[in-house]
This record gives sequence, C-alpha cells and structure tokens, in this order.
Amino acid sequence: MAKRATAKQLAARRKFVAAVRAGKFRKGRKSKTTTKRRKTRTRTRVITKVRRVRHMARRKTRRSSSKKSFKIPFLSNPTVKKVAAGVGMGTVLTTVLGLAGQGALAQNPAVKVIGGFAGGDLIGAAAALFLGGGLGSLTGGGNGNAQGGGMI
Repeated sequence: MAKRATAKQLAARRKFVAAVRAGKFRKGRKSKTTTKRRKTRTRTRVITKVRRVRHMARRKTRRSSSKKSFKIPFLSNPTVKKVAAGVGMGTVLTTVLGLAGQGALAQNPAVKVIGGFAGGDLIGAAAALFLGGGLGSLTGGGNGNAQGGGMI
C-alpha cells in the first residue's frame, strides 16, 4: 500500500500541473518574464526539552600538584623514617659536641645512641647503635669497627 502524499507534496503537484497547462515547458515561443519577490515567512520552531536521568554524583577529591610529585615508596615507610631521623640526630649531636669543645664527650659512642633516641625513638637509637659499631663499642669490646659487629 502506497503512502499518502503530504500537504506540501500535493501543493507542489498542483503548482506543477498549473505550470504545464500554462505552457511553461513548451518549446518555441519564449516570453520575457520577470521574477516576483515573495515575502519570506518566519518559521517557528518548537523546542523540546530532553530530561536527563541524573545519576548519583561522585565526589571529586582535590589533589594538589605537590602530591603528584615523584615518591620513593621505600622512604615512605615509618620505620625507615625513624631510622633515618635517629641516625641523623645522633650524627648532629656528635658534631655539635665536637664543635662546642667537648671533644672527649663527642667521641663517646653512647652520645650517638642518645641522639638516636632523641631523634627517632627506640628504633632510631637501635639504628644509631648498630651503625656506630654495635654493642661492642658501648661496652669497650673491640675498637668499634669490624670486631664490634657494626657495618662501618
């Protein structure tokens, strides 16, 4: 079954038939025609709003650029931080006492352990003791190097 023609199509057909009957397509005689200006109509457009389905909004967390910087996962361990703080504090305390004129006190291995405890708790004290020559350096056994059991 054929579709019915729309009103626009029917109007165009009527116009075409009228033009054929008027002899617009006949060859031979040509008459000079002038073009007519037609009034332009403004077209109205119907605007339909499409409702969007809203989903649960996810919270966006703000991340500063400093968080995106390069990080070494090994150094973010709290135990490693305490070890570094303890060893550093022991070294600083020994250096300060050496500069203050207390050379004999600065050379005592217990000073590094006390500084390690001040800087990094028991973990820092143990690390300062281990790196300073081990228990042998505190008790006087050995010279604090290879015989004391330390790394250095």
